[in-house]
Amino acid sequence: MRSENVIKNSIWTTINTVITIAIGFISRTIFIYILNSEYLGIDGLFSNILSLLSLSELGFGSAVTFNLYKPLREKDEKKIAAIMNFYKWIYRMVAIFIFVVGMCLVPFLRYIIKDTTFDIKYITGIYVLFLIKTAITYLYSYNFTLATADQRGYIIGHITMINNIVTPIAKIVALAITRSFVAYIVAEIVLTLGFNLIKTLHVKKAYPVLEDTKSSLEKQETRKILKDVQNIFLGKVSTTVLTSTDNLIISSFVNVISVGFMSNYNTLVNYISTFISGALYSAQASIGNAIASEGKEYVYNILKKLTLITLFVASFATTALFCLSSDFISIVWSKNEDMTLPVVTVFIVMFNAFFQFIKSPLWITLTSAGLFEKDKYISFIGMVMNIVVSLILVQYLGLVGVILGTIISQSVQMILKAKLLFNEYFFMGSGKYLLLILECFTLFVAEELLTYFICINIPVSNIYLLFVCKMFMCVIVPNLMNYAIFHKTEEYEYFLKLILKITKIVHRKRRF
Repeated sequence: MRSENVIKNSIWTTINTVITIAIGFISRTIFIYILNSEYLGIDGLFSNILSLLSLSELGFGSAVTFNLYKPLREKDEKKIAAIMNFYKWIYRMVAIFIFVVGMCLVPFLRYIIKDTTFDIKYITGIYVLFLIKTAITYLYSYNFTLATADQRGYIIGHITMINNIVTPIAKIVALAITRSFVAYIVAEIVLTLGFNLIKTLHVKKAYPVLEDTKSSLEKQETRKILKDVQNIFLGKVSTTVLTSTDNLIISSFVNVISVGFMSNYNTLVNYISTFISGALYSAQASIGNAIASEGKEYVYNILKKLTLITLFVASFATTALFCLSSDFISIVWSKNEDMTLPVVTVFIVMFNAFFQFIKSPLWITLTSAGLFEKDKYISFIGMVMNIVVSLILVQYLGLVGVILGTIISQSVQMILKAKLLFNEYFFMGSGKYLLLILECFTLFVAEELLTYFICINIPVSNIYLLFVCKMFMCVIVPNLMNYAIFHKTEEYEYFLKLILKITKIVHRKRRF
């Protein structure tokens, strides 16, 4: 049943991802042709600023999910209702806090954005709309945590799918009619609020326990969750700093146009990340359940399998992005200006993207094991390192220096987190697992460079035909190398069986 739910969640994640990528691609293409790269820079910058403000969530989502595993397994509806009521109150406070603190940042916008042609009043108005969009997501989204913890995220999958179709289309229609970035954002605000309300009603129908608004946690239980939140907080700060400060540093020390150029590559990475990370995090509740009911050897095997499955998928995806992203941007998104980055910069960007993917199984297992308290110090070290190293390297290497700062700080975090998990949970050394990670990186770099070398030596002059030939090489080379090295391993066999099982489930659903 556990594996069946994970596969169902993954299927819905995959369907939603395909739709998101398709609609998102069309939406972004129209956006670029109607507006310009400076708007892209503003969009990426404000999204990152609001991600930092969302730190006020403090990690309640992870803490609540962790504390829901046991009452869900024991069908303790009173405890579930009490936890969710507490969670609802917290998220209402978070929404208010984000809006108030966000408004306090308005006077500092002129110092954050470098070399822009926009008037400061216009920038302020756009920022306030972004602030509203972020705050309203907390009004209803807490309900979805219950379905996630119960491994039934797929129950709102079809609504998310409709949302992923309707919202981008409505935004682009508003932009095409008005030629206004303001109308583009307002359309998203209205539809985000509407679809969150619809999903909330759907979750409440599936979980009548949410109608119990009177149950409350005892003080001791509240203190336990707050302690978990306290321990998770630095981890959340670290993750947000790693993913959300790069654009701030680039905007402040380079220029906002570079943020726009980077956002094109990040968009392509995010398309893939949505697919890979969504599928991986669909397994998080299953890992948490396994930790609560299975032996440590079983959990370790899951960790190894997830790591190698991530390698198989991520090495292919990021190799393709390295070889094809600049060509794609030139063909589709560059209007009257070259919006591509140098090949060395693209290599570093994709190396960092692969790092984000390959670290996920370790991060997920560590969180599911509940090792929040000791992990917070590791997260703090990584956060400080990222800021300091990025600020130093940006002075000498510019854009590349910022990305290298993220890679260096995360490398240190990965070593420390692996040692923590293996010492405190598995009670064994982490060397074997870290060696596996090193092998994954080595193989990825080899696949990436070999594929790129083949691609740049394809004797075709037509840019469209060349792009198709490169796509073919990107499919063949990394997957063939993975097969040659791993096809006899237990993990690769499990990967193939998993694909077969997903195919059967999809086929069965289509028959009905």
